[in-house]
Amino acid sequence: MPNRKTASLARRIASCAMLLALALPAWAETEKPPIEAFFGTSAIGSVGLSPSGQWMAAIAAQPGTRKRLIVMNLQANEPPQTIAFFERFDVASFSWVNDDWLVFSVSDHEDQSGKSKGRGLLSVKRDGKSLRLLIKREWETDFPARGNGPLEANNDMLGRAAPGSSKIIVGEYYYDNSNWDLDHVTPYEVDVSDGSRKVLLRDGPPHRRVQHWWFDAQGRARVAMARQDGDVLYYWADLQKNGNWREIGRFPAHKQKFTPAFVDEQDRLLVYAVNEQSGFDELREFNFATLAVGEQAIVSTPGFDATLTRTRDPEGRTLGYHVLTDGVQSIWQAPEMRAIQARVDAALPGRINRLSCGDCGSLDAILVNSYSDRQPSEYLLYRPKANQWERFGKARPTIKAEQMGSTTLLRTQARDGLELPIWITRPAGTTEKDALPAIVLVHGGPWARGRELEWDADAQFLASRGYLVIEPEFRGSEGYGQTLFKAGWRQWGQAMQDDVADALKFAVGQGWADPKRACIAGASYGGYATLMGLAKHGELYRCGVAWVGVTHPRYMFDVHWSDIGRDSKLYSLPEMIGDPQRDAAMLAANAPLEQAARIKKPVLLAYGARDMRVPIVHGEAMREALIKAGHPPEWIVYDDEGHGWSRPKNRIDFWSRVERFLARHLQP
Repeated sequence: MPNRKTASLARRIASCAMLLALALPAWAETEKPPIEAFFGTSAIGSVGLSPSGQWMAAIAAQPGTRKRLIVMNLQANEPPQTIAFFERFDVASFSWVNDDWLVFSVSDHEDQSGKSKGRGLLSVKRDGKSLRLLIKREWETDFPARGNGPLEANNDMLGRAAPGSSKIIVGEYYYDNSNWDLDHVTPYEVDVSDGSRKVLLRDGPPHRRVQHWWFDAQGRARVAMARQDGDVLYYWADLQKNGNWREIGRFPAHKQKFTPAFVDEQDRLLVYAVNEQSGFDELREFNFATLAVGEQAIVSTPGFDATLTRTRDPEGRTLGYHVLTDGVQSIWQAPEMRAIQARVDAALPGRINRLSCGDCGSLDAILVNSYSDRQPSEYLLYRPKANQWERFGKARPTIKAEQMGSTTLLRTQARDGLELPIWITRPAGTTEKDALPAIVLVHGGPWARGRELEWDADAQFLASRGYLVIEPEFRGSEGYGQTLFKAGWRQWGQAMQDDVADALKFAVGQGWADPKRACIAGASYGGYATLMGLAKHGELYRCGVAWVGVTHPRYMFDVHWSDIGRDSKLYSLPEMIGDPQRDAAMLAANAPLEQAARIKKPVLLAYGARDMRVPIVHGEAMREALIKAGHPPEWIVYDDEGHGWSRPKNRIDFWSRVERFLARHLQP
């Protein structure tokens, strides 16, 4: 039987969850979930425990209201308290500094000013008092502040300082005045209680162009990464030698022998490094005596590159790792946490259950973020000592898991024998015997990992409309080893494009996809691959949806108002895409803009007028070329968007158009 205190807490959490769910629309079990359920504002943005575990904070919103920051005392009979709420802004993210102070950023998806803004940063006490602007969002103050003035918008939070203190580490970003390329980042220590600032580095940085820093649990700068003439340089601050910096690595861009991960409580530098036999990244210890990576893997994930986040106690000691394979797996060092993880997994089967705690040693309260491919995040509190559960709420409470599709990671072979990972999302209520209309959804990057095992709005929306969703991790994708990654260099429109086609052919060959009813879609590089797929493999697709897509690789070098930096244009892109002079013919042959006459299937093109990554000139030129070729596209421009859709009304409008477009071209 629960005691009076925990029963009261359960009632308060239940009432809070009801508050978050007020005015939520309902629909019949047999109806398709509405677009708003996928692309509207989430009810809960994120949840986090304070360092002691006594308080819980969350970003929450009711339909039609701004997102607010709330705090709840888990050990007292008090209602949840809103500590930050604005009529013109949403709380976007937050972090506990200590048990008394939080910092948070804001955003405004309704902003029509056209001004470039940063994330900004504010601090507030746990009781909602002493609100202070620490970093501006623009070069005009958004919020009133007293005492030490706020920092300019070219600052950003890098991490927390010493455990228990009211200080954080902020980096000031300096840019080249001629083209706004990042030049260097200078770290400072900022007290969130009064806004005071002091220089973090006593004797200055080890190199003039340090662009990235790593800090230990005490908030001391320990690793620095600088760029010089296309090389990446790493430096280490040795505490045994008075904190003096020394160079520990120098590599050409994209040929690094290691990448720093973190400095642990034993003052070890742990790095990601490739196992030369397997070709997959592993977590290893760096050897300062030999300036080389140790031979023993600390974390290895066969079939995947080791990608992890570290869970620490309030003093900075490592408790375990959340490791990404197909989905997130938790590796705990403490036997007590391993036992609790097993207990939680047994109570919530078929889900990924990420545990976090403030003072994990006390085991008073464990926060559980529980989700799956069919279930968006649900947040619960678990009290191990009493074996009691309290449900806080769901990120998207109107989503019903039974109406969602099932997602699986499969591996097949591309036409040249290379192993090709493919994500398949099958609509609810269908089987492998059903040959369904299919959408090949191509991820952006392209040097990124496309998916992991979790609920994904784009894929699930398409599956809810009856489409089989095929998401290839084509060559060039990260996360699946160096062989797949490097096989994509200088292969835009070539072997990379063949992988996308081979993914569809694989699904057709299995009998899952109807070969006569398939479309291709994607954003950014995925938009490029959509257009190039229609030009190169037009026989496979009935239509294409491309948004914020590259239409000519040459523009990535030539368009001067793009946010692609000078170093990338000089050193990285020529090697990974092709040199704009020496490889001009190859780039032109694999540019959708140059191949527009070959695109004869219906196309939906969408762009953001403020896009700095893929400026709208890409879309405007492609639209004109398709019109000239006699196949005008369906054309959408969102004047208030950049590289993707940040505003819920635009997301809903865009996917409504996509739904109608696909229905016209894929239904019998």
